[in-house]
Amino acid sequence: MGIVLVTPAMLEKLRTDRSVASNELSALLRRSLLVPVMHGVTFEELDQVSPTLASRGGFSTAEEPMRDIVVKIAELVGSVAEEEAAGL
Repeated sequence: MGIVLVTPAMLEKLRTDRSVASNELSALLRRSLLVPVMHGVTFEELDQVSPTLASRGGFSTAEEPMRDIVVKIAELVGSVAEEEAAGL
């Protein structure tokens, strides 16, 4: 599982430095479960720069407190771990 904190600085990096930033983002997107957390940006802004990452859904600190987001991510990690353990 991967978590990406999407900030204005990240979007700017993706817009201006396509080589390094694109490679890093591509590596993250290869993960089967990637959760973007918007902080100071909207899903619409992310969609303009990385439609693939924006399509993953995720959370926004503008819509709910970080504390609630952390709890939801912890629950998600727990359910993913249970699924992986069941597959063994």
